[in-house]
Amino acid sequence: MANGKTGGSYDRYHTGAIRRIRFFVVLALLAAALFVFVFGVAVVHDDDMAPAYRAGRPVFYLRLGAPGRGDVAVLDVDVRGTVLRRVVGVPGDTVDLHGGIVYVNGLAERGSYSITRTDAVPDGAVYPLILREGEYFVLGDRRETALDSRFFGLVTTDNILGRLP
Repeated sequence: MANGKTGGSYDRYHTGAIRRIRFFVVLALLAAALFVFVFGVAVVHDDDMAPAYRAGRPVFYLRLGAPGRGDVAVLDVDVRGTVLRRVVGVPGDTVDLHGGIVYVNGLAERGSYSITRTDAVPDGAVYPLILREGEYFVLGDRRETALDSRFFGLVTTDNILGRLP
């Protein structure tokens, strides 16, 4: 090999191995970027959203976009850490509770998830609430036992980690 070329299958093998390693490194970086910027994983810590979401169950959520009315949001709240709650009121809405019913903008809340009474709590917020920019009113689906905006107050955009798809 006087011309300085190494040859044969040895070089082809190593070149192919390097390409495979590069491919898997790029794939791992792409997956990491997706889970940092687009997706997240949380574990349900309570049964406040049962029966749809039970304690101990992992859930995937989207970090992109603000949650809408009726969406299940993943929240980081001081009271319980990371929790799932249903978004009932979004910025600009007026939320009122009376007679065990939630009213949003004057209309009774609808949805198969709101099957029990939703009562205000003693020493809680004074209704009706008008939600400002970046404020959300959230409730657990198990209204009779859930810790939600009736207890810990409105959540802000900073508290929202994402929403379930």
